[in-house]
Amino acid sequence: MLIKKITIQNFLCYYGTDNEFLFTEGLNMVLGANGYGKSKLYDAFQWVFGDGITDNATTATLSKLRPTSVVKGELVSEKAKEQCAVGESVEAKVCIEVEAVRNNAPKAYQLIRTYTIRRTSTKQWVEPAKSEFQLFEYDIISFKPIPPSRYEEVLEWLIPVDVRPYVWFQGERGINNLIDTSNTTSLRNVIKKLSDIDRWDRYIQATQKAYETAKNAFDLELKKSQKGQEEIEKLQTEYRLLEREIAQLEGQITSALQNEQFAKEKKDGLLASIEFAQKINEYTQTRDQARRAYENAVKEADTFNETLGRKLFTDNWVLLDTTFLLRKFEEKHEAYDVAVATRKAIANLDKKLGEKLQIRLPDNVPEPMYVRQMLADEHCKVCDRPAPEGSDAYEAIRSLLLPEPEISQPELPRTNLKSFFKQLMQNGLGMASSIESINYRVQQSMHDGQMKQEQVGATKLELEARMRELQEQEQTSGITNARDIMNSMDGAIADITKFGRDLDKYRTQKEQKENRQKQINDRLNVLSQGQVPPYLIQKKEMLFDMAELAKRVKDTKYRELVRQLEDAANEHYRNINAPTGAFYGTIRFVETGTDGGYRPAILNADGREVSNLNTSLVSSLKLSIIMAIVSANKTRNYASFYPLISDAPVSDFDVVKAMTFFNETANTFTQSIVIVKELLLEDPDRVGRYKPDYERLRELKESMQRTGKALNVYQLDMPDGVSNTHRSELEVTIQKIAL
Repeated sequence: MLIKKITIQNFLCYYGTDNEFLFTEGLNMVLGANGYGKSKLYDAFQWVFGDGITDNATTATLSKLRPTSVVKGELVSEKAKEQCAVGESVEAKVCIEVEAVRNNAPKAYQLIRTYTIRRTSTKQWVEPAKSEFQLFEYDIISFKPIPPSRYEEVLEWLIPVDVRPYVWFQGERGINNLIDTSNTTSLRNVIKKLSDIDRWDRYIQATQKAYETAKNAFDLELKKSQKGQEEIEKLQTEYRLLEREIAQLEGQITSALQNEQFAKEKKDGLLASIEFAQKINEYTQTRDQARRAYENAVKEADTFNETLGRKLFTDNWVLLDTTFLLRKFEEKHEAYDVAVATRKAIANLDKKLGEKLQIRLPDNVPEPMYVRQMLADEHCKVCDRPAPEGSDAYEAIRSLLLPEPEISQPELPRTNLKSFFKQLMQNGLGMASSIESINYRVQQSMHDGQMKQEQVGATKLELEARMRELQEQEQTSGITNARDIMNSMDGAIADITKFGRDLDKYRTQKEQKENRQKQINDRLNVLSQGQVPPYLIQKKEMLFDMAELAKRVKDTKYRELVRQLEDAANEHYRNINAPTGAFYGTIRFVETGTDGGYRPAILNADGREVSNLNTSLVSSLKLSIIMAIVSANKTRNYASFYPLISDAPVSDFDVVKAMTFFNETANTFTQSIVIVKELLLEDPDRVGRYKPDYERLRELKESMQRTGKALNVYQLDMPDGVSNTHRSELEVTIQKIAL
């Protein structure tokens, strides 16, 4: 089966009707950041084929689908619901077109699942319990409906239910569900998918039943003997008692195995939870750092805004465009200096003139009162001649008089302000350059303020992104209390130890009783000589050997399948890890001694098992085994018949290892659809948005072209201004990436 196209309408975050992906053979990559609809695209495939979506509330190691009957209206785009008027309906719809070869002829099919809700009031909806499913087959010129009675048959033929988990899986939880490194039954179940190993159980049952029939005939004949009857009866009674005790021990061993396995699974699940808890702690620290950065940015912006007003005075912004006042003050200051100097000169001149006038009248000249009398009489009393007003004689007489002092208020002492005005002028001159740069500094401060606001916006987006990451991690893990996890871990370890001791005890007891049975059987064979027909002895021994042979053949075939799976896993493991240059070791399936149980381990060059593997190696180990499941099965050829669909398979890888995984996926599967975030970069032109890593994508394309594989890339994006925190606005856009 090849998936040709998927069309999504108002399903979860895929708002509208124009959401379409066209897939090809080779590697199809869908790039999307956290919160951009990656998992919802994977859910679209699950919903069509399984009528359910991922249950994010389940634990880290267990996942299941939430059926439509539980999810109901959550399936429908919140934005589409927001725009739906009362009395109208809105439909979520996913259509998948596939192509498969049947009876040596290609067949095309459409699988359509819809779910429709109707709004009855502002807050109420009619939500049906079921979705509607339709299946169409292309017939000459158009798709024609297939009768519902054939749905199950066609779906099982397109991709069997027991195969789907091995080619469709989601993130770490999906991988853990398939390959549990602590679960000894995990690989046994895988081997059953790879082969018809179970048929040997039928051979073993048939030969064991035949042996028991022959043995019963032998025992019956032996009872008729006359010799050693007492010993024979005693041995047979003991043998039957041992059979019951061995059966009881086998039940105890099975129970102890189950309990031990449950404890190991619990421990492994808790280990995963602890890993998740560590990741949650890391995400929490990252979120807290982002929060502190945001709070600091807000504080700096607020402080900046508060100091902006004070800069009117602290930075002299109030003096903007006042340089003309400095020039005017300078002119006034110069005029002031001139006025002060002039006043001083006049005062000195008056003083000297007064002194001069005071000594002009000789001692024999009449007193001023007589001089004024002569002026009044217009007659000089000294020379007894007339001196009419206006004549030279009159003016000569008047010049002998000193000016009469004016009667005025005494002048108050004046403060000398010259130094004060000089200091003011010097201060102004010192501020001249600062005043001239005010306009530039104001613009610079406005720019700084804008940058601080942009920093607030950027740190807010970063905080929101980190909060989404933390929320997704918490939803994925389901962790609520780390202390409970630690207590459960201690209990699981104690249970593993206890049930392990029980197993050793029961197995030792069983081995002892089986050895005693063998001794009894050998003694009965001796006692049967001459008393039981030889053919019965021969038949019993032959059928016993056949039963043992069937067990050994099954064991041999089983081991061959284990090695076959191991070899295929190592090939994938090597291809994924070798190009990175880091240590990776060799995969080895270690027998646990529990009913065909094996566990995967990593061995170093010395053949010693490596402990404390990092998460990257563990993930590549599990992915390699999953890929081996489909590639090692040459007869069923899963890799050619069924597409790989995986959401976030490389979350534990760096970019280099992710690239090698993408190459290995393309070389293993005829078609693969991988939904990842790893080949995205932050877009410097769009805050909080991402762009493809074109350099890596072109490198991947060139690498795949050398092996004849195609690369098809889409990106999940959001319109600018839309935040995935507001579900009523959420809208994912699909962009085809040209390389």
